[in-house]
Amino acid sequence: MKIGVRGHDYGRKTAFELASHIKADGFNCLQLAPTKAILGIEKFNEITAAHLSDIEKAFKDLEISVLGCYIEPSIQDKEQRLANVETFCDNIRHARALGIKIVGTETTRLDPDTPDDIRSESYALLKDSVLRMIEAAERENVFVGIEPVADHVLNTPALARRLLDEVQSNKLKIIFDPVNLVLPDTIFSQIDIFEETFDLLGDQLEVMHIKDVIMENDEKIWRNIGTGDIDYPFIFAWLKENKPNIPLLREGIQPTSAQEDLTAIKSFLE
Repeated sequence: MKIGVRGHDYGRKTAFELASHIKADGFNCLQLAPTKAILGIEKFNEITAAHLSDIEKAFKDLEISVLGCYIEPSIQDKEQRLANVETFCDNIRHARALGIKIVGTETTRLDPDTPDDIRSESYALLKDSVLRMIEAAERENVFVGIEPVADHVLNTPALARRLLDEVQSNKLKIIFDPVNLVLPDTIFSQIDIFEETFDLLGDQLEVMHIKDVIMENDEKIWRNIGTGDIDYPFIFAWLKENKPNIPLLREGIQPTSAQEDLTAIKSFLE
C-alpha cells in the first residue's frame, strides 16, 4: 500500500517545496488541495496551465492519489450549489490533465438530529449534484470520490450505498475515513459501523484517510496514529485481505511527529 499525507497539513508552499518535504519524510503519495497547499493559488478559478505544469513537474516522483476539491453539494441555494458543482467539474478536468484518477469531496454538514424531511431533501440535492459531477467524470475518465461523514448529508454506509445504486456509474467511488464515520456517542459501536462499511461499500473503496482521536467531553481530540480510540488492527486486517493497494493518506499530520505516524502505519501493515 502507498502511504501518504494531505499536502496542506505541511502549510502553504510552492509545489516544489511541498513535494520535497513530503518525500523527505518518507511518504510516497498525497492528497493535494491546490487552494490550501500551493502558494499563489487562492481560488480554484485562479489555476492556470502554468500552475498545472509546475504541479506535474514537482510531484513527478510522488503519486497524487486524490485531488481535493471540497465543495458544498447539498446546500439549498441552487445558484451557489451549481456553481460549486462547476468548480468540482473544473477540477475533474485538471485531474485529467495531471493524470490524477480521483477528485474528492465530502458532503454538506447536517446535524445528526435533523428531521427526516429535511434530510431527504438534502439527499435529493446531493444526488442531483453528484449526477452532474459524474457526467464530467465520465467524459474525462476520472473518478468522483465521495466521503461519508456521520454529521453530514451522506452520514451512513447504507446511505452511501443507496447513492451508488441510484447513480449507477463506475466513476463514483468512496473515500473511507473511519474517524468521520463515528461520533462521540457511537465510538463504542465502531466495529459494527466499519463492518457495515466493508459489507456495503468495500468494493468501491478507492482511498482511505487515516487519523486517530480520543473522545473527550463529546469532542474528538487529535492523537498520533495508534494511540487513540480507533480500532486500526481491525481495519487493517480487512484492508490487507481486500484492498491491498489502496492509498493510505494520513490526515492532520504534524510534521514534527511524521515519523511516529509513518512507523505506526507500517506496523499495522506487517
